[in-house]
Amino acid sequence: MASSGLEGRWEGQWLSDVNGHHGKLRCIVKKEGDIYPARFHAKYQKILSFGYTVALKAEPFENGFKFRGEANLGALAGGVYYYQGHADTTNFSSTYSCKYDHGTFQMQRK
Repeated sequence: MASSGLEGRWEGQWLSDVNGHHGKLRCIVKKEGDIYPARFHAKYQKILSFGYTVALKAEPFENGFKFRGEANLGALAGGVYYYQGHADTTNFSSTYSCKYDHGTFQMQRK
């Protein structure tokens, strides 16, 4: 897996700006043509976990990439989530939002 650009393994935290919920977050980003499938695995209260993939569209930006994407996680999980952020060789930062929640992802390369 690449060690620069958007591709690679990432690990950090997610935080809801709505209710303060937070937890561990891991992600593996690959490149498939013009799309970067990002496989997220989030934990909540150390016992609940949830995995899903977001197709990110990325473009070069200030020594890294800026990206955006969306994924429908189903009605029980909040419906369609929208993602927007940037990553460089060491840090991945993104906002997320859906009908009922919004917050941030902060990760570092692993």
